[in-house]
Amino acid sequence: MPWRLRTPRFTNGLFVLLLGYLVAIVVIDELTSRYLRLDVYAAVAPMVAAALCAYRHAVVIGALDFVAMTVIYGVLPSSVPTVARAGAILSNALMVGASIAVARLLRDREELLERERATGEAAQRALLRQLPLRTQDVVVDGFYVSSQRDALVGGDLYEAVQTPYGTRVLIGDVRGKGLSTLGAGAAVLTAFREAAYHRRNLTSGVLAMEQGLARYNASREGREPLEAQERFVTALVLGTDGGAGAPAEAAAREEPMSLLVVDCGHVAPYVIGPDNAVREVELAEPGLPLGLGELADHPRAVQRVVLPPGCRLLACTDGVTEARGADGSFYPLAARLHRWAALPTSELLSRLRADLDAHTGGQLQDDAAALIMERLAMPDQRALEAARD
Repeated sequence: MPWRLRTPRFTNGLFVLLLGYLVAIVVIDELTSRYLRLDVYAAVAPMVAAALCAYRHAVVIGALDFVAMTVIYGVLPSSVPTVARAGAILSNALMVGASIAVARLLRDREELLERERATGEAAQRALLRQLPLRTQDVVVDGFYVSSQRDALVGGDLYEAVQTPYGTRVLIGDVRGKGLSTLGAGAAVLTAFREAAYHRRNLTSGVLAMEQGLARYNASREGREPLEAQERFVTALVLGTDGGAGAPAEAAAREEPMSLLVVDCGHVAPYVIGPDNAVREVELAEPGLPLGLGELADHPRAVQRVVLPPGCRLLACTDGVTEARGADGSFYPLAARLHRWAALPTSELLSRLRADLDAHTGGQLQDDAAALIMERLAMPDQRALEAARD
């Protein structure tokens, strides 16, 4: 949940301070000459409470201020002219009334923003499922940071599903950033999820994704700026052999894990070994991004990457590798992975995300996503039976 100005600890402390301020004004007003009018200074308390405190606190401060000024200028004996006394009471009443009205408006606005945020969060979570994601033979963990404030998703996308033909994993990056890219991302994700269950071959699934993106782009013609109508998506599609009915012992064997990979112009992944070795995967045939496939004279190739026992695969978007620091330098991902290769996946991801924030000063220029895929050592038999059902 994004940080809010009106946190309980902040408002409670300020409420106490304003009460003390109001008491001090009343005491000073009583101890000094009646011609030294402090009602204007007392009106500051409800104004500050309306802007910075909770609604109930603003009402209490306003009521106390009005009662105090009414007693001082309307009840207690005073040599101040009647007109001046009535003016003091009336002006405080107007200030208190205005302060409470402002506090009510701010409260209603915050409640509306909370409802909109909750609705937006639900919609965005429907698009991208919460990590980690597990299939029969792998677990995929990671993080996602949107460059747009208060947004959970943007131009990057990911998914991992168990299919009759094995695990299928996707990480992608829509051209552009922020919420304006959600439509293209949703089109690609929908096509991926559908094709993964019905198309055995990875290239066939990638073709379905490209067709889904093409339909989306065609639907935007004439309704958006030209650059927004020509969305393309870089993506990395990975798969394992074997379906949901594969025996648990096969996934638990200490043998290399073979991954099928189709590269659609995406950032190269890294293999993190148990011996702290880190290497960038050099794919022989980097394909064109989704949306540009018709420019090639041959389909994208399926390549094979072998992961030795205990190895993990890290894939990310260019929001990580091209994140710039204050001096303009790119984020040194390979160097950081060498330093943290021995860490468990969850801790490595936590370090990576925190270090990325530190490198950019919390000001990401683009959406950033990172996934780490590793083999499940001993799949739970009950989970396998549930997957079969």
